[in-house]
Amino acid sequence: MVRTKQQVRNLKQYKDLSEEEFEEVYLELVAGETSTKDFEERINHKIDDFAKDYDLSDLKINDLLTLRALAQAYITLEDFERYSFKLRQKGLDEIDVVRLEKINKILGDLRRDISNLQNDLKITRRIRKGDQEESVINFIESLKRKARTFYYAKMRPVVCPECKTWIASVWALYPDDKQSKVRFHCHRRFPDGTTCKGKVEVDINELYRLKPTDYLPENVA
Repeated sequence: MVRTKQQVRNLKQYKDLSEEEFEEVYLELVAGETSTKDFEERINHKIDDFAKDYDLSDLKINDLLTLRALAQAYITLEDFERYSFKLRQKGLDEIDVVRLEKINKILGDLRRDISNLQNDLKITRRIRKGDQEESVINFIESLKRKARTFYYAKMRPVVCPECKTWIASVWALYPDDKQSKVRFHCHRRFPDGTTCKGKVEVDINELYRLKPTDYLPENVA
């Protein structure tokens, strides 16, 4: 709630103050409100920066609180890094070295906090890359399944009954035709120089009634 200067002056705790005392208190209040407002704006700007790289639309309340904590940690880290830089610019005396050591410890703690918060939100580069790789793998596997389903909906493999070699793939425009047949001779050459004498003759209609498990043995070559 925003109050005017006169409204603040009328508050019970300030009524007995002199004008000089009240003026000093009021300036501190205004400075505090301005500082808080500036800090909130920095947090919102930092969250907007995150929104450019990550989808924040589906975050739950706990995730939003974690995101705000992450934004604050980043801002605090930036402030301490700036302060540390100013200290090093002035030259290091004994007091500044001690102060710098404390600041470096704070910076280390902040970086660990940021890393943990990022892990909680699953927005580190390592996690994003892992998710992307998993998504690509799943996509490729999905394409393989769809391609296999489509292939077997159109084509029918022909397997040699003797050596289990896949010797042909048949596609028929009229799979319900009960008059058409296919005939194949294997002629697979074995390592010992002999040739497979297997042959297949099957009705097209019968071939299309089979399921993949019916015509693809586990040891098919």
